[in-house]
Amino acid sequence: MNLIVKPVWIFGIDRNVQNMVGHAGYGTYQALFNLSLIFQTLLDFGLQSYNTRTVAQSPAAMKKLFPNIIATKAILSFVYLFTVMVAGLLLGYQGFRLGLLFALCFVQVLNSLVLYLRSNVSAMHHFKADSILSVMDRLFMIGICSVLLFYRPLSTLFRIEWFVYAQIAAYLLTSVVAFIICYRLTKFDWQHYDFKKILIICKKSLPYATLIFLMAVYTRSDAFLLERMLVHSRPEEAGIYAAAFRLLDVVNNVTGVLFAGMLLPMFGGLLAKREPVQPLVNISFNIILPVGIATSAAAWFLGTDIMLHLYKGVSPYDGKVLGMLLCSFPFYCITNVYSPLLTADGRLGFLTRITLIAVCISLLLNFWLIPRYGAYGTAITSVITQAAVAIMNVYGSHKARFGLKADRGVFFRYVLFILLIITTGYLLQPVAMNLLLKLVIIGASAVAGIFAFGLISLKGLKVFISRG
Repeated sequence: MNLIVKPVWIFGIDRNVQNMVGHAGYGTYQALFNLSLIFQTLLDFGLQSYNTRTVAQSPAAMKKLFPNIIATKAILSFVYLFTVMVAGLLLGYQGFRLGLLFALCFVQVLNSLVLYLRSNVSAMHHFKADSILSVMDRLFMIGICSVLLFYRPLSTLFRIEWFVYAQIAAYLLTSVVAFIICYRLTKFDWQHYDFKKILIICKKSLPYATLIFLMAVYTRSDAFLLERMLVHSRPEEAGIYAAAFRLLDVVNNVTGVLFAGMLLPMFGGLLAKREPVQPLVNISFNIILPVGIATSAAAWFLGTDIMLHLYKGVSPYDGKVLGMLLCSFPFYCITNVYSPLLTADGRLGFLTRITLIAVCISLLLNFWLIPRYGAYGTAITSVITQAAVAIMNVYGSHKARFGLKADRGVFFRYVLFILLIITTGYLLQPVAMNLLLKLVIIGASAVAGIFAFGLISLKGLKVFISRG
């Protein structure tokens, strides 16, 4: 359901909104949206994970736990709203932009509420209802935005704030449906509220919350820094970067994030049984990294064609930004293998140090490169930051007690694989051919290279699937 609905949302609605309002207007929205995301950890503080574990173990606990968490989330929402609005004022936002930021904060509050309500539904093993709720907000948004974007009398008047209001309406409707489902599962006891218990849970979740916050800073601060630093000279740069980042976000979520989510419990199970993790690391690495390399090569050589196919008013510069930004994707892929391994082993302190270094690298490079190169400079920053994060994750994993060993043979195989993909992309670039066909050829070359250079065997692939 997610694989069908979310691409429709991203390419059918979100992309068309940017085409409708232009790079400058969408760039402002994306910058404010990212600012609201950075502080999102204040809305949860580990309550969702705690609730899922507790209710799954004892469904009867939901009766007393639900009122406690709802009240706590209400308090956290006020803290979140105050924090983000102060941050917005310090960054120089005012008037329309400050109002839009407040509306986007309300979107995040409702989104956090929906995620919490869903955690009750899934913990009670009503997975079918949870799967419907997981796409319901997007379905509401698609329906509302389709009318706003494609119904002629309204489309000519469309403004970016309508897009935000549509999200508020969609999340509000979804939260009502989710609340009704939760209420039917159990009757709540609103007389039991223990603030001290919730405070203890928040304190225990502080390391996780800190890590998530720092990750949000180095992955999401680029958009609003770009918009703030170039708001008067080159406001369209933020929109160009947002258009490219949309594609990075899609490929990373469809492959990397889902892959990491699958690896975390698999690594956890191996470590609990004291079994070797090297085979799973190797097969995972050799499945996901070639995808990242092939994707970045396609963006590098065909970036302008891809952007022309998706957006209006595109220049070769837009393709250049996309090509550079997606060079960070292979490093995302590496991190999505090694970070779950470190997380499964409980090395939050080391991961926090990595993230803190990444924040420093990202902020320093953005302050230096954005005034000189705009969106292209931000893309360079992303590549360097993600490369540093990937290297530190690999180093930390090899220095840990996992018994991982480097294989020089695999390194030379990857050199050959990269040469194959680069050669394919270079030869295809000047050829007058349908874009989709070019992408299929690069993908076919990647698959052929994976098996030809022995990165993956059919036997190893079957073992990985059986473990999953």
